[in-house]
Amino acid sequence: MEQIEEAVRCALDPESPHDVKAQATQYCDQVKQSPEGWQVCLQLFTKVPERRSETRLFALQVVEAMIADTGVRGSANGAADKLETTRKVLLEFVSTQYNGDRYRSEPGFIKNTLAHTITVLGLAMYPAQWPTFVKDMIGLAGLPDATGPVSEDGAGVGTGSLQPQLADFLIKVLSSLDEEMVNRAVPRGAEELARNTEIKDAMRVADVGRMANAWYTVLSQLAGTHAELARGVLQLMGAYVSWIDINLVVNQPFMRILFELLRVPALRCAACHCLTSIVGKGMRPMEKLCLLQFLGVVDAMAQLDASDAEFAEEVGRLANVTGIELTSIWTDKAASGEAQAAACAMLEQLLPLLLSFLSHSQSEVSSAVFPAINDVLGVLKKLQREGVALSAVQQQFLTQILPVLVEKLQYRDDYAWPAPSDAAAGDSDGSLDEDDDEAMFSELRHSLRVFIDAIGQIAPELYDSVVLATAQDIFRQCSQYGVSAERAGDEGGRGRGQLGWVRAELGIYLTQAFGERLSSSKGLRFGGTRFAQPNGAGSGTLAIATLKDLLTMMIQSGIVGSSHPAIAPIYFENLVRFGGYFEVERDAAAPVLQSFLGATGVHHQYRSVRPRIWYFLHRFVKLLPAPALATYSSDFVSAVAGLLKISADPTSIGAGSNYGLFDSQLCLFEACGMVLAPPSLEDSTRMALLQYLFDPLFTGAQHTMNAQSPDQLLQDQRALLQIHHYLTAIGSIVKGFPDVRADKAVSASAPEQLSASTMQVFLKAADMCVAILEALCTSHLVREAARFTLSRMLSVLGAEALPYLPRLIDSLVSSCAVEELLDLLGLLGLAVFKFKPYVAPTASELLLPVISKVYGFLDQVAQTGATGTDEAVLLQDLRKAYLTWIAAIFNSDLDSIFLAPRNAQHLVTIFQPIATQLAADHSSPQSQRLAFGVITKAIQAWLVDPLGYHTLATLTPAALAAINSSASASSESSRPRLRQAAAQALGVSLGSDSARETREQFRQFVVSSVLPACFAAPTQTGFDLADAQASLVVAEIAGLLQMMLLSGAPDVADSAATAMSAPQMLSPPIGGDLNQNQCASYMSTGLLPELGCPANMATEFVQALGSLDQKQFKKYFVAFLNNSARS
Repeated sequence: MEQIEEAVRCALDPESPHDVKAQATQYCDQVKQSPEGWQVCLQLFTKVPERRSETRLFALQVVEAMIADTGVRGSANGAADKLETTRKVLLEFVSTQYNGDRYRSEPGFIKNTLAHTITVLGLAMYPAQWPTFVKDMIGLAGLPDATGPVSEDGAGVGTGSLQPQLADFLIKVLSSLDEEMVNRAVPRGAEELARNTEIKDAMRVADVGRMANAWYTVLSQLAGTHAELARGVLQLMGAYVSWIDINLVVNQPFMRILFELLRVPALRCAACHCLTSIVGKGMRPMEKLCLLQFLGVVDAMAQLDASDAEFAEEVGRLANVTGIELTSIWTDKAASGEAQAAACAMLEQLLPLLLSFLSHSQSEVSSAVFPAINDVLGVLKKLQREGVALSAVQQQFLTQILPVLVEKLQYRDDYAWPAPSDAAAGDSDGSLDEDDDEAMFSELRHSLRVFIDAIGQIAPELYDSVVLATAQDIFRQCSQYGVSAERAGDEGGRGRGQLGWVRAELGIYLTQAFGERLSSSKGLRFGGTRFAQPNGAGSGTLAIATLKDLLTMMIQSGIVGSSHPAIAPIYFENLVRFGGYFEVERDAAAPVLQSFLGATGVHHQYRSVRPRIWYFLHRFVKLLPAPALATYSSDFVSAVAGLLKISADPTSIGAGSNYGLFDSQLCLFEACGMVLAPPSLEDSTRMALLQYLFDPLFTGAQHTMNAQSPDQLLQDQRALLQIHHYLTAIGSIVKGFPDVRADKAVSASAPEQLSASTMQVFLKAADMCVAILEALCTSHLVREAARFTLSRMLSVLGAEALPYLPRLIDSLVSSCAVEELLDLLGLLGLAVFKFKPYVAPTASELLLPVISKVYGFLDQVAQTGATGTDEAVLLQDLRKAYLTWIAAIFNSDLDSIFLAPRNAQHLVTIFQPIATQLAADHSSPQSQRLAFGVITKAIQAWLVDPLGYHTLATLTPAALAAINSSASASSESSRPRLRQAAAQALGVSLGSDSARETREQFRQFVVSSVLPACFAAPTQTGFDLADAQASLVVAEIAGLLQMMLLSGAPDVADSAATAMSAPQMLSPPIGGDLNQNQCASYMSTGLLPELGCPANMATEFVQALGSLDQKQFKKYFVAFLNNSARS
């Protein structure tokens, strides 16, 4: 025993040497695992005088481990003797040691652990081995062994035989029993659940009655002297009532005591909680109605003094549960009409109580009745929809509750806001995180809004008379008397004198609530450009006018002049949220913009609210038409210039590339770009303002670069972050300009919306960005910034920026991570789609380096394996992004880049992994489908339409028939042939011998590798033909096979050698003599027999391939695969 005690001491002592602690822990584990360890520990725990508390706790843990090893039902070999020995020793210890002062001096954690040990012992032995478990525990406390109904005389037990200490221990055991057996929060296995059910069934026979009598005895005889015991019993009753016979506790003796305890200050909260559990017990509707009528709980609550906030919260919960139960009975179709009427009458009697708790000043009390309020309003909404008139009581309830809900929407007068000097203390991004109080208030507001909107649906006129009128009154008061930033309440009392910030914020919030309800209830949509409403909706027109007038009142009231931090964010949010207002009231844009740029806008004294206002300013600028923006350009840039200073702070970097305050500054940079973009702005003004914005960024970046060598910069996190910010700010300004239009009217190579001088400034920025990237390409921060900025340059400058793309890709590819490569592939896909065919030379130059990088990552993981789930997901995303990029090249009609001299010799090498690896990996059906789709596009491009007469984006098997019509052919021949233009830009002749030779190599690759993969992929183990994703893969394979069959038709082969204009294309089903089709002959006589397919089955397959359309063949192909699997 001494060794165990010393080992426990060393293991728990923080000052023990590491090797000593390790040895001690190992010794303790050996004791737990030793067959005799539990016996030593049982003696150690019960030894008198007692050992150290830590040692005794360890001893109990060893005993519990032994009990757990005997199995859920204590049925392991030799378990009975172990459990019986343990039972005797522990019961003797409790009866002899816990009947006096020893119990009071025993540490609480020892008593709780011992109670838990006896509980798990009882669960293992009851009822088979220890049928008197409950009886023995009750007897230890000197409580009556009575199983019948509770009697008024307390079962005849006098206080002399009752031992309060052991009664307390009994409560601990029964509480632990509920936790182990009933508590739903504890996960349990099937065997445990079955055992617990058997135990509860056994306890219901007699032991539950014993417990009820014991509870009554404690409450009747000890409540006045031992409040803690009574409180514990009340908690037990609330826990056990969910599964015991409710008549054991719901009877005259018990309820008399329970209702008396509701008036005892020390016990009333526990009594109320117990009563709440009783009312909430699951029962049939009629039984529950009888219970509520027997209890008279509504009348009882009305007589309680709930002035104490804690007790008021408990009574509120009781009222809430009662309301939920009554509402359920009222709406239960299985209940009789009389029962429904009785429940409705009781509920109407309860409504004033719910309203009183909702009106309570403490939010905890108010929120206690939210579920019941929600249910009641839900029923009233349903009645209103069904055309059922509300009773006078129900209408009065709505009239009374709505002002209360509106009042609860506002901040408390004592709500604590940080001082302006404290708002940014220790907060690097200038915006304080939402604290617990603010989060709780936001949640409270959300719930209240749900109730208010529900009343708006039930009684729209009432809603308008309260919500709309309250907001209008607040704005009128503000217009007349002004608004205070320091005082919470109104100067002369509610509604009089200068407006306090609390009601000012309420008025703005109600405006938002009113507008949002209109958009949801009347189908109104408030967009950035117009108000929209249902056709013929006269009420919608009136609603628009009402909201317009309310917004006008808000703006003209000058309420935004308050510098309180609660006012400006929601004020500007309203203006952005209902931005269509400015299409109706265009003159309002100027004063609103002035407010944005003023002291309570972007320059707000509370730096904690500035970032949000900057975001709303960015969105507001987006709403304004270009001519209006041109008018405000100079004033706008001058107003925000002081906020654009960049100061990198490495400590502000958060997860997910979050850069604190700088992320919000980017809204201002982009907004500056938007106000300088309108074509109507004089170019000289634009250039002056661009220089004003760009010069500090250019100078700062150059100074930072010149201050240190590249190697030194790469070690300086602050300098790298500063450079990142400079480049990203430049990109954000450029982002404010519109994307280049790549359509028939304006070529992507000539962005007419940009003046020559503006383009030169942007090109200069691009030069600097690329130069910095090339010098610091190993820095993730620099790569991220350069990728963002040059992608924006590409969108705005169009083909003018394409020369920078190879330098960008070279620098990024050399050092990028998988996440960056994903973004890079997306950028390349966008570039080839948007700037076709001009991007063809650039794309051809980048093809092999990017593909090499992709396969470099994939091969590395193939050799070493993914290090975790996150990396496996990233690589799966990489496969999809790579295949999507290849598909984008084909869909952009740039397939000729694969035929360029530098790439043609690698064509098969590029497609080999796609066919043999990506198309064969059924773990990702999306990637598998993309892989087969890419190969199908390649077959279309090089084997079906090798001279580039048709666009690949629409050249699918289903579309080939349409191309054959004369109208379509005529239309097709008149279109610009982008594939041919791209080939010319690359210097590739599609009809040349070298091109034909490359295509023939590809054909041989398809025959030798792709066609076998079409049959191998869907027949491999793990590929489920019944799966929806797998079905899409099969459809893609079917399309590939049909496209390959087309490539073998004589007509197609002949057209490759002709120069006819836009030749007609064959389409499935091609019909005709398949004996003349090279592909059909190969599959029927070569491929399928080699795969083990009988000759007749192979012939039938090829005939189906040539005679069925795409949808029909897919069904046949699935049946073919299923038959092959069975055979």
